[in-house]
Amino acid sequence: SYQLSMVLSPSSSRRGVWLLLVVVAVAALNGGVRAEEDEEEGGVPVESVKEEFVPIKFVEPKLSGEVTKDATIHLWEYFKGRGAIGKTWLKSKAKKDGVEAEISKYNGEWEITTPSEVSIEGDYSLVVKTMARHGAIATKLSKPFSFAEGKTMVMQYEVRFEEGQNCGGGYVKLLSEGAEKVLEEFNDKTGYTIMFGPDKCSPAGKIHLIFRYKNPKNGTISEHHARQPDSIASSYWDDHKTHLYTLTLKGDGSYAVTVDYKSLYYGNILKDVVPAIEPPKQIADPADTKPEDWDERAEIEDESAVKPDDWDESAQKEIVDETAEKPSDWLEEEQPLIPDPKAEKPDDWDVEMDGEWEPPMIENVACEGISGCGEWKRPTIKNPAYKGKWRRPKIANPAYKGIWAPRQIDNPDYFDPSESPLAGLEPVSALGIELWTMSKNIMFSNFLVADSEAVAAEAARLTYDVRKTEDARLKASKGEGAGIFSGLVDAAEDKPWLWAVYVLGVIIPVIIIAVFCFGRKSSPDGPDVAYRKKYDVPTADDDETAPNLVNEDGEEAQQEEDDEAAVQAEVVTQLEKNTQNRRQSKSPARKSAPASANKKKSVREEIEADDSEDTEDSAAGDAKASASEKDEEPEEEPVPVKNEKPAQKKRARAKKAD
Repeated sequence: SYQLSMVLSPSSSRRGVWLLLVVVAVAALNGGVRAEEDEEEGGVPVESVKEEFVPIKFVEPKLSGEVTKDATIHLWEYFKGRGAIGKTWLKSKAKKDGVEAEISKYNGEWEITTPSEVSIEGDYSLVVKTMARHGAIATKLSKPFSFAEGKTMVMQYEVRFEEGQNCGGGYVKLLSEGAEKVLEEFNDKTGYTIMFGPDKCSPAGKIHLIFRYKNPKNGTISEHHARQPDSIASSYWDDHKTHLYTLTLKGDGSYAVTVDYKSLYYGNILKDVVPAIEPPKQIADPADTKPEDWDERAEIEDESAVKPDDWDESAQKEIVDETAEKPSDWLEEEQPLIPDPKAEKPDDWDVEMDGEWEPPMIENVACEGISGCGEWKRPTIKNPAYKGKWRRPKIANPAYKGIWAPRQIDNPDYFDPSESPLAGLEPVSALGIELWTMSKNIMFSNFLVADSEAVAAEAARLTYDVRKTEDARLKASKGEGAGIFSGLVDAAEDKPWLWAVYVLGVIIPVIIIAVFCFGRKSSPDGPDVAYRKKYDVPTADDDETAPNLVNEDGEEAQQEEDDEAAVQAEVVTQLEKNTQNRRQSKSPARKSAPASANKKKSVREEIEADDSEDTEDSAAGDAKASASEKDEEPEEEPVPVKNEKPAQKKRARAKKAD
């Protein structure tokens, strides 16, 4: 029964719960790690046996008729061969304005080729082959896309920075209608409607989304930038992997930006761009001018003020302290700096070239520990008569009218874009890449412009998903898998809240295991043993004979033990007598107690009774002493204290025993 009570004790049950939580947490973490490993490496375990890698053949991604029957595809470029440049893709021959002639040309080299490590044979990309140059290239859409129709527009493409990115872009531009006629003149001034994609020239990169919106009232076009998230993962530029960038723009003005299917940011063109598309309803009247008598001075000089006669503007700010005296230890015959006597002129010293040689100066040791050396001069102090230049004080300007501002009038160019949010976006007819980069081998592929999200999803499945899987298989064959830990860190860069999940899934289980394994062990003695220890109740092993001890001289200390035992025996005898006398002096009421009270008491009950009697005797003695003091100094009659009720006494004795 004792063992059963220990198993079912509160501490044991709590530890059982903790153990169960640990098992569940470890199992969940193990399952999550396996899933993360399979997901990050395309289903191929990182630590699998290495095998010879054979790239698969490129299969042309054909979109199914089911997703394309109600959709219009304006561009679908996956580079079937190397001959697109000069045919469907045209390099710019223009020059940049406002820059030096050496860097004004768009002379960056472009090439359609495969990656340096081929995972899919025949899978080509458009590659920037040079660094520190301007590059521009563009292609026409099969059909212009008009935003006025209110259709959804999806733009999607892939970028891979094979050598990382120090400073440069990987963004694309949807060129406004008309640019398709002069693609070879494509430059930074060419009109575009949307610019979208990654750009980095600082530790924190951006995924640009810029709209160029036309005011229907005056025809002006202005740029509006979508608000960026607080942090963007650096892995988009530094992990040397292919990333899928998707922009979805709907007819109600809402937009969403995703990278590798993960939502990066979203918003609405009516309220989440800077500056706002909707112009102010009122503006300052450009014809309004400030009146000539308008006084904006809040304070002016008091012209009636006169300089006091005792104001001396010629007084110096500081004067010599005539009361100062030279310290007694001041050595005027010594100089604070003297030539270094140990210095020697260098052998290669040329007087004609270097001038006359002089030894360097060092501090004079004779001046150490005294007030100073050299010529002594009295110090300067502040001149009490100094007042500075006198100026008239300022007073409130009685003619002050405040800061003038032109009156507000209704904005003649105001328009409400909410009726048709995308009406101000010019139709697009071409896609171009115009950038400057300090890195080379930037790969672009699988460009898509369509009016269907389903088309974009199937295109990504046929291209990006296949490439990601094959790239993971290539790395696994070379033993270059990312590993579990780096995968978790990369995921947390995209979503910082994952750190909280890691804490809950890893650190807390570790703490639980530590508490379970190394926590303080509860006492197996139980409450009865604790009670015996508290009140020094004799136990069975107290009667065992102790072994003979020896003193410092090596002799047995039996005599010392006998003496101590005799003293203890005498103390025990005296205690027994006192206990017997107290029992005999009990009141008649207690003597007439029922027979059931004469049963043999337990050790604990006897101790409680003795403690109670000791308390009563002590209280009686205190009462007698108090009475004697009252007899000596009678001042007030003591207030009688009512005896406690039996139940209260019983509770007090039980509490004291516990």
